[in-house]
Amino acid sequence: MDFIPVLEREGSICELDFYVLETICADIKKWQDMGIDPVRVSTNFSKMHLHNKALAERIVSVINKYGIDSRFIEIELTEMTGYEDYDALAAFVAEMKAYGIHTSIDDFGTGYSSLNLLKELDVDIIKLDRSFFNNIAVNDDENSHDRIVIKNIVNMVKELNMEVIAEGIETCGQVEFLKDIRCCMVQGYLYDRPLPQEQFLDRLMGHRIYV
Repeated sequence: MDFIPVLEREGSICELDFYVLETICADIKKWQDMGIDPVRVSTNFSKMHLHNKALAERIVSVINKYGIDSRFIEIELTEMTGYEDYDALAAFVAEMKAYGIHTSIDDFGTGYSSLNLLKELDVDIIKLDRSFFNNIAVNDDENSHDRIVIKNIVNMVKELNMEVIAEGIETCGQVEFLKDIRCCMVQGYLYDRPLPQEQFLDRLMGHRIYV
């Protein structure tokens, strides 16, 4: 929240995003060369890229440069930044799908047009913002507003044939609630914190809970 807006204002966020994508593709290639089965890795892309008509082609060229399968890459777009050009965003998502590359909406529910995003964009994954779960505890009233809203969003996303991931999960009470409403994927400190690459590699080589 401190430095990303600065990078967006002065324009270097786009090159940073591609630096991260290039690093991810190189890592996946290295894992495969080591005989390790990779997992799908998501990388954030700023809305600033939507001004680039050749965005999809540039992403594909990076993936092809390393000779990895496009199914291992997910392009993550953050809802809270806002999107003024839905047509450009929808066209980009469609191009990614044509290339077999997953797309996701991060921090879903923090913007002002969440339902429009669901209705108009054919993304693969919706990531529910952690703020939805701040008030979820083991003994909550099952008819609380928080629970009702989350349950219906999860049902709606699944009926639209999208995956749904709950972000920022830190307690067993939150997990039990998500199991009850059949939200099958979560991420958060309850399971892991950000890791150095060496420790993440240990996860890939052994027992893991990543998909």
